[in-house]
Amino acid sequence: MKIVYCLIDSSQSGGMERSICSKANYLADVIGYDVTIVTTDRKYKANFFDFSSRIKFVDLEINYDELEFLSIYKALPTQLKKRRLHYLRLEAVLNEIKPDISISTYTHELSILSEIKDGSKKIAEIHFSKPYKSIEYKSGSIPLLKRVIAIAGEKRKYKYLNKYDAFVVLTEEDRKRWSEIKNVKVIPNSLSFYPSEQSLCIEKRIISVGRLTRQKGYPLLIEAWQIVAKKYPEWKLTIFGEGEDKEMLNRMIREADLTSSISIYPPTNNIVQEYLKSSVYLMSSIYEGFGLVLTEAMACGLPCISFDCPSGPSEIIKDGEDGFLVETENIEGLAQKIILLIENEGLRIQVGQKAKVNALRFLPEYIMPKWISLFNEVIKGNSK
Repeated sequence: MKIVYCLIDSSQSGGMERSICSKANYLADVIGYDVTIVTTDRKYKANFFDFSSRIKFVDLEINYDELEFLSIYKALPTQLKKRRLHYLRLEAVLNEIKPDISISTYTHELSILSEIKDGSKKIAEIHFSKPYKSIEYKSGSIPLLKRVIAIAGEKRKYKYLNKYDAFVVLTEEDRKRWSEIKNVKVIPNSLSFYPSEQSLCIEKRIISVGRLTRQKGYPLLIEAWQIVAKKYPEWKLTIFGEGEDKEMLNRMIREADLTSSISIYPPTNNIVQEYLKSSVYLMSSIYEGFGLVLTEAMACGLPCISFDCPSGPSEIIKDGEDGFLVETENIEGLAQKIILLIENEGLRIQVGQKAKVNALRFLPEYIMPKWISLFNEVIKGNSK
């Protein structure tokens, strides 16, 4: 079977890119499918994750990221030109490959892929919660026109989804939000690793991993850590990520006099070892699509504390058993759960051990058969 994934940039270190890497590697190496990843903005950069050598890559050189540097009046006509070019180049690539299944990752190609008549069945998958744009742009610091255009543009995407043979979301919670779409399937992300080792949960080190953007809520985490550090200054918070908020977050850390307590490092290819050297995982996101990092941390035996944001954490963490859920943006509540695990080593170890066991349900051998079944269904025309 031939599978094509459409992605913006396979050189990025985000959860979506890790998820696509994990799925594509399984399909290519374990099942033996012919897999191609088509990008729009890779620009000859190396892949961040370790994709299988069996996977082929094609970059269309559309470079949508150039729009970020233009005024809104120049960006709109330029975007229309890029979208036309995107259609033509993607159509040519698909007609050459002749895939059985073409998959949109709910990015620039969403409105384009379903219109291309190359003979392949079309699947769309989304890696965010449905209301993510409304949450992202609710801040009054974002210009009103930009907010209106972004939210309206997101709503325009919805009309294309029923043109796909299937639409895959990551959680049951999100499936309910898409009740107007007739072909919604739920398939959670799978783990890309499950180490034989696990954290001992005795180091005075807490970890968080994610892009340094508004979505990840790191200002809230820093505020919560101020409460923790006053009581337990010997404990350290280590964050791994890059993003546009890096300078602002480092400034917050300096102004709060937490430079000896919080460290921010770039993304690492050896994140497993960083999990294993830590004792607790924190996720302060204001929205997610799933929360793949939670399953990764659990697989390494870490108790997790997360905001109960839409969507994912509540379907990954069993509150009080393998981690803790806190009301979203509740800074005091987050700090108190951190302090609870700092003060109770036995509880920390127990919750971490349970987390490792509970993470088994996200192994590829349990998740990927759902994808293979879906592929077979859409090819036979039975998905709707």
